[in-house]
Amino acid sequence: MFVSNNKCRQFRKMMIRLKNFLYVLDLRQGTILIAVHQIAISSFFLIILLVAVSHVGGMLAMLHNDMEDDAERRGFYEVAYGGQMTFHEGDVVSTNNQRRFAKAHHHANVTVIFLHTSTLLTSIYLMCCISLLHGAVKYKREYILPWIIAACIAVILSIIALVIGDGYPCVVSTFGGHNLYRFGSAFVMLTYIYSIYTVTSFALETGGGSCARNTVTSNDERGERLLLLDHAAHSSLLSTAQLNKLSHGTKTQFV
Repeated sequence: MFVSNNKCRQFRKMMIRLKNFLYVLDLRQGTILIAVHQIAISSFFLIILLVAVSHVGGMLAMLHNDMEDDAERRGFYEVAYGGQMTFHEGDVVSTNNQRRFAKAHHHANVTVIFLHTSTLLTSIYLMCCISLLHGAVKYKREYILPWIIAACIAVILSIIALVIGDGYPCVVSTFGGHNLYRFGSAFVMLTYIYSIYTVTSFALETGGGSCARNTVTSNDERGERLLLLDHAAHSSLLSTAQLNKLSHGTKTQFV
């Protein structure tokens, strides 16, 4: 039992390297600050995504109406290059206009799927941030772990998105060039990783897991042993006092 506790202490010393947050706040205050900041950021992005979903839905409906109008027009006539209108019955071979409609419809469907997936993931992340705030305030480690898992997944997805975004000139030009884009991306990632490290350090300080269970078990066993020793000592003292009383007592005390 003591060997297991020593291993737990060594593991905690090896893992916990942060003692404070930005050399000003303790880990609990830093975790609460991180939770509030992440709740604000995720709520802002969630609102933007919901607005985008509503607008894309309207644009997709307009696209469907335009495609139906085009199909209806193609069912009655076809406009030739000479400016002459030739009426016909049945479908015609796909034209450039049809290919544009098909491409726009494909891009719209991909955009809708992307926005709905992003909205779902952002909602889950927002719930994890709220759970982080509750765990930091109440010192409950089980409410902190979901955010750590979600944040690690978010770091991986963010790195992939930033690498892909580096290949689009329109995205890079928004940040003022490749150097500023890469510097800003690296700064954001390092800040986010530091936040994860801070929260992980606080989660390890709150206890829990096998180390805490081993500590509680050892404390319970020590408490039971001390209680038994106390009862034994108390019984021995009573027996000694009774023997002294009987040895120095009179006959009337034995009756």
